[in-house]
Amino acid sequence: MEKSSAALLFGRLEAHWPETATAEHASVVLCQRVARLLDESARRALAPHGLGFTEFEVLAALRSAPAPHDMIPSELYEAVLISSGGLTKVMKGLEARGLIERPTCAANDDRRRRPIRLTAAGQALVEKAIAVLLDAYHRRLAQAGFTKAELSAGNAFLGRLLSGLEAADRD
Repeated sequence: MEKSSAALLFGRLEAHWPETATAEHASVVLCQRVARLLDESARRALAPHGLGFTEFEVLAALRSAPAPHDMIPSELYEAVLISSGGLTKVMKGLEARGLIERPTCAANDDRRRRPIRLTAAGQALVEKAIAVLLDAYHRRLAQAGFTKAELSAGNAFLGRLLSGLEAADRD
Protein backbone atom coordinates (compact mmCIF):
# COMPACT_ATOMS: atom_id res chain seq x y z
CA MET A 1 0.00 0.00 0.00
CA GLU A 2 1.26 3.44 -0.93
CA LYS A 3 2.05 5.81 1.92
CA SER A 4 -0.01 8.99 2.15
CA SER A 5 1.63 12.37 1.66
CA ALA A 6 1.06 13.05 5.36
CA ALA A 7 2.77 9.79 6.36
CA LEU A 8 5.73 10.64 4.15
CA LEU A 9 5.98 14.15 5.61
CA PHE A 10 5.84 12.90 9.18
CA GLY A 11 8.34 10.17 8.42
CA ARG A 12 10.78 12.85 7.23
CA LEU A 13 10.03 15.06 10.21
CA GLU A 14 10.57 12.21 12.69
CA ALA A 15 13.86 11.32 11.02
CA HIS A 16 15.27 14.79 10.39
CA TRP A 17 13.42 17.25 12.63
CA PRO A 18 11.96 15.17 15.48
CA GLU A 19 11.05 18.09 17.71
CA THR A 20 8.36 19.11 15.15
CA ALA A 21 6.78 15.64 14.87
CA THR A 22 4.09 16.30 17.48
CA ALA A 23 0.46 15.26 17.69
CA GLU A 24 -0.56 18.93 17.43
CA HIS A 25 1.48 19.45 14.27
CA ALA A 26 0.06 16.24 12.78
CA SER A 27 -3.51 17.37 13.52
CA VAL A 28 -2.98 20.71 11.77
CA VAL A 29 -1.23 19.21 8.73
CA LEU A 30 -3.86 16.47 8.35
CA CYS A 31 -6.76 18.94 8.59
CA GLN A 32 -5.12 21.25 6.06
CA ARG A 33 -4.49 18.42 3.61
CA VAL A 34 -8.05 17.07 3.90
CA ALA A 35 -9.41 20.60 3.38
CA ARG A 36 -7.22 21.11 0.29
CA LEU A 37 -8.32 17.84 -1.29
CA LEU A 38 -12.01 18.52 -0.65
CA ASP A 39 -11.61 22.11 -1.87
CA GLU A 40 -10.14 20.76 -5.11
CA SER A 41 -13.16 18.46 -5.51
CA ALA A 42 -15.47 21.41 -4.87
CA ARG A 43 -13.69 23.65 -7.37
CA ARG A 44 -13.97 20.98 -10.08
CA ALA A 45 -17.67 20.44 -9.30
CA LEU A 46 -18.49 24.17 -9.27
CA ALA A 47 -16.50 25.23 -12.35
CA PRO A 48 -19.13 24.09 -14.89
CA HIS A 49 -21.61 26.37 -13.08
CA GLY A 50 -19.32 29.38 -13.45
CA LEU A 51 -18.70 29.59 -9.72
CA GLY A 52 -15.51 29.80 -7.75
CA PHE A 53 -15.50 28.29 -4.27
CA THR A 54 -15.71 31.64 -2.45
CA GLU A 55 -18.55 32.80 -4.70
CA PHE A 56 -20.37 29.56 -3.91
CA GLU A 57 -19.76 30.04 -0.17
CA VAL A 58 -21.27 33.54 -0.30
CA LEU A 59 -24.35 32.33 -2.19
CA ALA A 60 -24.71 29.31 0.12
CA ALA A 61 -24.43 31.49 3.24
CA LEU A 62 -27.16 33.76 1.89
CA ARG A 63 -29.33 30.77 0.92
CA SER A 64 -29.03 29.41 4.46
CA ALA A 65 -30.33 32.70 5.93
CA PRO A 66 -34.07 33.02 6.51
CA ALA A 67 -36.15 34.42 3.63
CA PRO A 68 -35.63 36.86 1.96
CA HIS A 69 -32.14 35.29 2.17
CA ASP A 70 -30.15 38.36 3.13
CA MET A 71 -27.37 39.24 5.54
CA ILE A 72 -25.45 42.35 6.47
CA PRO A 73 -21.78 42.34 5.44
CA SER A 74 -20.41 41.63 8.94
CA GLU A 75 -22.61 38.51 9.19
CA LEU A 76 -21.38 37.39 5.79
CA TYR A 77 -17.69 37.95 6.71
CA GLU A 78 -18.15 35.59 9.65
CA ALA A 79 -20.16 33.00 7.74
CA VAL A 80 -17.63 32.77 4.91
CA LEU A 81 -14.46 33.65 6.86
CA ILE A 82 -13.41 36.29 4.36
CA SER A 83 -11.98 39.79 4.71
CA SER A 84 -14.12 42.83 3.95
CA GLY A 85 -11.98 43.60 0.88
CA GLY A 86 -12.28 40.04 -0.39
CA LEU A 87 -16.02 40.02 0.17
CA THR A 88 -16.41 43.35 -1.66
CA LYS A 89 -14.65 41.94 -4.72
CA VAL A 90 -16.77 38.76 -4.72
CA MET A 91 -19.98 40.72 -4.17
CA LYS A 92 -19.28 43.03 -7.11
CA GLY A 93 -18.90 40.02 -9.41
CA LEU A 94 -22.02 38.30 -8.09
CA GLU A 95 -24.03 41.52 -8.31
CA ALA A 96 -22.89 42.12 -11.91
CA ARG A 97 -24.16 38.62 -12.76
CA GLY A 98 -27.52 39.30 -11.10
CA LEU A 99 -27.01 36.65 -8.40
CA ILE A 100 -27.17 39.07 -5.45
CA GLU A 101 -28.53 42.55 -4.94
CA ARG A 102 -28.02 45.39 -2.47
CA PRO A 103 -31.38 47.01 -1.74
CA THR A 104 -31.11 50.79 -1.98
CA CYS A 105 -30.85 52.82 1.16
CA ALA A 106 -31.09 56.45 2.15
CA ALA A 107 -28.03 58.58 1.42
CA ASN A 108 -27.16 58.84 5.10
CA ASP A 109 -27.47 55.11 5.81
CA ASP A 110 -24.35 53.17 6.70
CA ARG A 111 -23.42 50.92 3.73
CA ARG A 112 -21.90 48.42 6.19
CA ARG A 113 -25.43 47.76 7.48
CA ARG A 114 -26.99 47.56 4.00
CA PRO A 115 -28.11 43.97 3.42
CA ILE A 116 -26.84 41.70 0.70
CA ARG A 117 -29.73 39.70 -0.75
CA LEU A 118 -29.81 36.54 -2.84
CA THR A 119 -31.80 37.00 -6.08
CA ALA A 120 -34.05 34.34 -7.59
CA ALA A 121 -31.32 33.62 -10.16
CA GLY A 122 -28.74 33.31 -7.37
CA GLN A 123 -30.99 30.96 -5.42
CA ALA A 124 -31.59 28.75 -8.47
CA LEU A 125 -27.86 28.59 -9.22
CA VAL A 126 -26.74 27.83 -5.66
CA GLU A 127 -29.40 25.13 -5.28
CA LYS A 128 -28.23 23.46 -8.50
CA ALA A 129 -24.58 23.84 -7.47
CA ILE A 130 -25.08 22.37 -3.98
CA ALA A 131 -26.64 19.23 -5.47
CA VAL A 132 -23.59 18.75 -7.71
CA LEU A 133 -21.20 19.55 -4.86
CA LEU A 134 -22.85 17.14 -2.43
CA ASP A 135 -22.70 14.43 -5.06
CA ALA A 136 -18.98 15.13 -5.64
CA TYR A 137 -18.28 14.94 -1.88
CA HIS A 138 -20.33 11.75 -1.57
CA ARG A 139 -18.45 10.08 -4.43
CA ARG A 140 -15.04 11.24 -3.17
CA LEU A 141 -15.61 9.98 0.37
CA ALA A 142 -17.21 6.71 -0.84
CA GLN A 143 -14.23 6.10 -3.15
CA ALA A 144 -12.00 6.59 -0.12
CA GLY A 145 -13.95 3.77 1.56
CA PHE A 146 -15.65 5.65 4.38
CA THR A 147 -18.95 4.50 5.84
CA LYS A 148 -21.61 6.88 7.15
CA ALA A 149 -20.81 5.70 10.69
CA GLU A 150 -17.11 6.51 10.24
CA LEU A 151 -17.95 9.92 8.83
CA SER A 152 -20.32 10.59 11.75
CA ALA A 153 -17.59 9.68 14.24
CA GLY A 154 -15.12 11.90 12.40
CA ASN A 155 -17.65 14.73 12.31
CA ALA A 156 -18.14 14.46 16.07
CA PHE A 157 -14.38 14.70 16.63
CA LEU A 158 -13.94 17.59 14.17
CA GLY A 159 -16.89 19.40 15.76
CA ARG A 160 -15.25 19.13 19.19
CA LEU A 161 -11.92 20.28 17.71
CA LEU A 162 -13.55 23.28 16.04
CA SER A 163 -15.53 24.23 19.17
CA GLY A 164 -12.41 24.01 21.28
CA LEU A 165 -10.38 26.15 18.91
CA GLU A 166 -13.16 28.74 18.64
CA ALA A 167 -13.52 28.86 22.43
CA ALA A 168 -9.76 29.33 22.79
CA ASP A 169 -9.96 32.26 20.34
CA ARG A 170 -12.58 33.94 22.55
CA ASP A 171 -10.42 33.65 25.67
